[in-house]
Parts: sequence; C-alpha cells; structure tokens
Amino acid sequence: MYLVLAISPLSYASLAAIICALGLLVLQSGYSRLELGKKLGRKFRVIKIRTILLVGISMLSTNFVLFLLTNSKQISIAISTLATSIPFLINKQRAEKVIRARESAWPEVIDSLVSALQSGVSISDAVLALAEHAPNALRPNFTRVKIAVQRGEGIESALRREKEELHSAISDQVFETLIVAKEFGGRDSNNALRLLSEFVRDDLDVVEEIRTKFGWIKNSALLATVAPWILLVLLSSQRSTVEAFSTNSGVRILASGVIMTGLAYLWMERVGRIPSTSRALR
Repeated sequence: MYLVLAISPLSYASLAAIICALGLLVLQSGYSRLELGKKLGRKFRVIKIRTILLVGISMLSTNFVLFLLTNSKQISIAISTLATSIPFLINKQRAEKVIRARESAWPEVIDSLVSALQSGVSISDAVLALAEHAPNALRPNFTRVKIAVQRGEGIESALRREKEELHSAISDQVFETLIVAKEFGGRDSNNALRLLSEFVRDDLDVVEEIRTKFGWIKNSALLATVAPWILLVLLSSQRSTVEAFSTNSGVRILASGVIMTGLAYLWMERVGRIPSTSRALR
C-alpha cells in the first residue's frame, strides 16, 4: 500500500513532465503563423523516433547519475523528469540561432543585389549569382533558386517558393521587390533595395538591443527555476534529506515541484518571447 502511494505522485510528475516537454514544442519558434489548431498539428507531426530516443536517453542518463549522487530514487526520478526538456531546449536554441543568422545575413544580400544592379547586371543574373556569393546562412536557398531556373522554372515562381520556405517578413519584402522589378521592369528597384537595406538594418539593430536588454532577465529567471533543484541535490548528501523525501509527503512535494517548475518555465517562455514581425506580403 505504501509503495502504491509513493509511486503514484511520481507517475503524475512524469506525466506532467511529458506534457511540459510537448508544450516546449509548441512554444518553440514556429515555422507556421496559422491558427493554434494547425500549429499544434504541425508541431506534433515533427515528433520523430529520434526525438523520442533523445528524451528517453536524457531521462535515463540523468536518473542514473543523480541516483549515484543522491542515493534517492524519489529525488532522481523527479529531476530526471525535468531533464526530458533538454533535447527540446537544445533544438529550440539551434532553431533560434539559424533564424538569427538568416536575418542578419539579409543586409549583405541586399547590398550584393544593389551592387550587381548598379554594374548593369540584370535582376535574374544578380539573383542567380547569390547561389555562389550569398552568406552561408542564405546560400542554400539561392542555390535552390538557381537549380530551379536551370531546370526551366521561372525565377518568379522559384522566388515565391523560397519566400514561403524562409517564412520571414524580410524575405517577403526582398523577394516581392525582385519579383515586381522582374515582371514590370521597375527602374527604381535599385533605390527600393537600398532603402530596404536601411530599414532592415534598423530593425535588426532594434531587435538585437531588445534581446540584449531582456536576455539577462530571462537567464535570471531560468537560474531561479533551476536553483532549488541544485540545492536539493546538494542537500541530498545528508541522510535526513533523503529520508524526508522518501516519505509519502516528500514524494508529493517533489511531484508538486516538478509540475510547478514546468509551468513556471512555460510561462516564462511565453512572457519573454519577442514578437516576430508580421508578414504583410505573405
């Protein structure tokens, strides 16, 4: 009877950790701006066997290490359930890094287009040349445009497809400017691109300043979330701490801590998220 009462709250904690981990998927920088239902469906379709294996490995390895350190099954299980979010956090940071690299590369791309147009190169040739001269973050996209054009596809349709692939307000502005200039022979496309380059740089500077100012707040909140569990691991070196959390009440406290930690982190992610620029030219 005692074993059932002791394990039941841990089961609830594990379930809560899984829900929180799935919630991190939803809160990640999404590639879709559709309504919530479509976003959820798209997120869950991204879940693959590799992700499940990473979650399992993260949980089991954390559980094993913490059990060696604390010699407490209850404490190690509670903390290892929180460790299921580690793969999602890593993937989220990688995705944000890729997005920031793409955004910061656009001014250089626009400057290359302006220089090419000023030298008398056509818009089509200037765009195709970016397959070799564009920054690394955007070079694969322009490489696909070049391959599509070489296969006989129109450059306008190739740019529209890459515009949807990049899913960025900046890419919308650049590609729509190029498409309009290509279709209607805009004589002022050079001036439009130069003006767009200034606007993009200003926007990126503002966003980077916001990230810098509020980044330390987010990091402090994350440290405040992790600190109680680090303190618990340190205190678990005392036998009295292990015995206290081995009781039914202690297990319930651990389960409540797991749930509250997950909810606090999800709330922190939601509040601290920087709104993305809306796509007016999608």
